[in-house]
Amino acid sequence: MDALVHTKLVAEIGPCVGLYHFDLKEERSREPMEYAISRQELVAQPVLVVRRRVRRAEIAATIGAEIPKVFLHAQKRGIAIAGYPITRYREMSVGLVTLETGMRVAARDGAWTEAEGEGDVLAETLPGGPAAVTIHSGAYDQLPAAYAALEEWMVANGFKPGDAPWEAYLNDPADHPDPREWKTEVCWPFRV
Repeated sequence: MDALVHTKLVAEIGPCVGLYHFDLKEERSREPMEYAISRQELVAQPVLVVRRRVRRAEIAATIGAEIPKVFLHAQKRGIAIAGYPITRYREMSVGLVTLETGMRVAARDGAWTEAEGEGDVLAETLPGGPAAVTIHSGAYDQLPAAYAALEEWMVANGFKPGDAPWEAYLNDPADHPDPREWKTEVCWPFRV
């Protein structure tokens, strides 16, 4: 990855290191949202993540606590950030969620291995292939509606959910304090 591109992304994403510092008691809009869903062919993407199993109520705090660790690890190891912060939901139950939160990165010299991670920070890869994708506008507590819309779209089009879905945070709440302005891309790989 070009150093200039990396520098630009770090400047844009750096403020996100303090992501998710918002009042959870704040009144949120409950208006239903319509989602435009597209089928996309994704390219496999290296990521650095921290994996945690938490209660659903702890998701935002966990993301806010773990993303700085990933950002610092990437900087320490000289790994170029290549996109906005992401959270992938590896496993969900009624009470707990296993999530991986972190950053898209660029593989050095085209190679990406587990050795790029260290301690809590894991080197993983978001899978390539077909995926249902949509953009959610609004508060994060309304994101389950986007996942429901993607799942309904897959069923209606004869597809089965594939690998774990993820979300990418396209803007920073610190720069956009009004939750109605928050944009989140939601991707769910599927099988044909």
